[in-house]
Amino acid sequence: MKQSIFIALALAGIAAAQTPAVNTNGVVNVASFAFAGLPNGDIAPGSMVVIFGSNLGPATLQQAASYPLPTSLAGTSVKVTSGSTTTDAIISYTSAGQIAAIIPSATPAGSATLTVTYNGKASAPAAFKVVPNSFGIFAANQGGSGPGIIANASSQVFGLNSAANPGEAAVIWGTGLGAVSGNEAAGPLPGDMSSVPVEVYVGSQKAAVTYRGRSGCCAGIDQITFTVPNVPGCRVPVTLKINNVVSNFTSMPIAPAGTRTCSDPNGPSASDLQRFSVNGATIGAVALIRVNTSITVPILGSITTNVDTGAAAFYKYSAAQLNTSINPFNTSTIGACTVSTFRGGSSSGQTDPTLPTLLDAGAAITVAGAGGSKQLTKAVSAGLTTYSGLFTSLTGAGPAFLEPGTFTITGPGGANVGAFQTTLTVPAVLKWTNMDSVVNVNRAQGQLVTWTGGDPTGTVMILGTASSGSAADSVGATFNCSAKASDGQFTIPPAVLLSLPVSAVVQGVPTGSMILATATNAKNFTASGLDIGVALATVEAVKTLNYQ
Repeated sequence: MKQSIFIALALAGIAAAQTPAVNTNGVVNVASFAFAGLPNGDIAPGSMVVIFGSNLGPATLQQAASYPLPTSLAGTSVKVTSGSTTTDAIISYTSAGQIAAIIPSATPAGSATLTVTYNGKASAPAAFKVVPNSFGIFAANQGGSGPGIIANASSQVFGLNSAANPGEAAVIWGTGLGAVSGNEAAGPLPGDMSSVPVEVYVGSQKAAVTYRGRSGCCAGIDQITFTVPNVPGCRVPVTLKINNVVSNFTSMPIAPAGTRTCSDPNGPSASDLQRFSVNGATIGAVALIRVNTSITVPILGSITTNVDTGAAAFYKYSAAQLNTSINPFNTSTIGACTVSTFRGGSSSGQTDPTLPTLLDAGAAITVAGAGGSKQLTKAVSAGLTTYSGLFTSLTGAGPAFLEPGTFTITGPGGANVGAFQTTLTVPAVLKWTNMDSVVNVNRAQGQLVTWTGGDPTGTVMILGTASSGSAADSVGATFNCSAKASDGQFTIPPAVLLSLPVSAVVQGVPTGSMILATATNAKNFTASGLDIGVALATVEAVKTLNYQ
């Protein structure tokens, strides 16, 4: 791998020749893109960052061509001040909209600022925080999520049809292990940083780490070598923890010994994936969702509402997109968790940069049951087609619709997808047996969740969300764990909870939440124009709580 692989992880901006300006919270790890304000949103000395803003450099991206890397490139320079120490950042590339630079290892931990100067004009100081270690894993989608840049010993990145096998060595590429000694501008400084307490988690298992240090190819870029555990799947979560700072969550494919094509029990078969790797995949998905929410309000106590909804989507991924999308087949690794992040008012998790082509399956999808029929209506916005329906009011008033039982789902067919019909059973809600005691969650200790009932062959999902700040300034994270319903319990690991910020409390009401959901096994249906059609139903119990 070459330095240019990593410095091309973002696009150049365009700006006029004016005073440089760094965006608020515009200094981020080049691999994770973790938002400032999140537990992993700070910057480690010796790591590569991206600085976002305007008028930071030339209109056309200029890249350092050879070692030693410069501290001034095409009229752009960056000074970093932390405490009484001021250093010159090492520039990898510069453009009007962004700069890639290495924060020198000599930068001490603490509150810091950086100032960008371009053609003699200096920006206002931009604030960020320096911490000893804050690792980011590079991702194939160049956005810090989904399949990671995780390779074999020959630097070939694993893919759906070139998956890792248990017991072999794998290499995580990233940045942010911490400071090193030596001249960083002169070139790579490889060496095992054994004093850094790196923990690698693959699925639910802690992997054995054999190397953690700078890569031998690129200044500011780190490698972590580990032994692949036996956790088969196509989107097995991978994250890295140093003390209480957890990296972004990515994924990797792992196949049983003797094959290099991955598969999931709840996803396409290995033979399907081999076919999709050539032709891409066209997918249809229908979901019926009942949400039972319990909110604790001062004076009023607990308020419970029930809301029934549904949604459907029909879409096509190219073969190349299947290796970069966060989770194209919506599969899960049983017993494991993943984390996504968000900024602003939405807590639905980060948007996948790999966008499929959305397809037309007709005017509306009909859902019929004992309580009558409802529709998932089509909406077209900016040329994108989606289907959704609210079966009850958002307050839970009025008659319920998704009562446990059998429903018939009918699609009339449209321009891209043919007619279809399938049945689906909405399950009864699980009993969340320790729900009342889960009030204040200590993120560093993990949290046990227990339940009874449910389909013994089905799946339970445990989800949670926490955010800090308010409105457009807020940042947060959402976790999603899966377990067998027959297990009756699951402990959310500290490495997952530590990815969440301490949750805010607004006028005495906690804004953190946790969900226990029971899900049916995916029901397959067929329609012309689709390679895969799946329908599933979930019943969710939601409560507000504090993440501390």
